[in-house]
Amino acid sequence: MELNPYGKVPVLVDGEGVIYESAIINEYLEEKYPQVPLMPSDPLRRSRARIWIDYCNTRLQQAAGYIAHDYEVEKSKEKLRGYLETLNNEMRDKHYIVGEYSLADITYIPFFCRLQRYQTSIGDDLPHVKSWMERLLERPMVKSTP
Repeated sequence: MELNPYGKVPVLVDGEGVIYESAIINEYLEEKYPQVPLMPSDPLRRSRARIWIDYCNTRLQQAAGYIAHDYEVEKSKEKLRGYLETLNNEMRDKHYIVGEYSLADITYIPFFCRLQRYQTSIGDDLPHVKSWMERLLERPMVKSTP
C-alpha cells in the first residue's frame, strides 16, 4: 500500500519513481529502453495494440480473476468463453495480434500460463487463439521463465 494505492503487484521502483499497473510498467520499460521496440511505430497500429492490451486487462483477466476467486464462476466462464471467441476471430490469419510481436502479445502470456487456475482451456475449437498461444509460449524468453 505504501507504493501502490491499489494494493496489488506488480510495482516497479526506478530511482525516485514508482510505477504500477502491468500495462503502464510495460510501456514505461518500452519507452525507457527503445533499442528493444515492443510497440508499433505507426500510431494507428500502436493504438490497436493498446486496445488489445485493454481488452485483456479489463475483460479476459477480470472474468478469469472472478473464476480464480470463486466469484460468479459460471457467469464468468460464459463471459470468458465469449471473450476468447472474439479473440479467436481477431487472430484469424494473424501471427501476432497487431502484426509484429508487441506488448499486446506479451500482455496475454500470463493469462495463457494460468489457464488451469481459470478453469479453462484453449482447444481446437479456438484454433487461431490456440496457435497464437503456442507461438507465444514457445518463445525462448517465455520458456525460460519458471
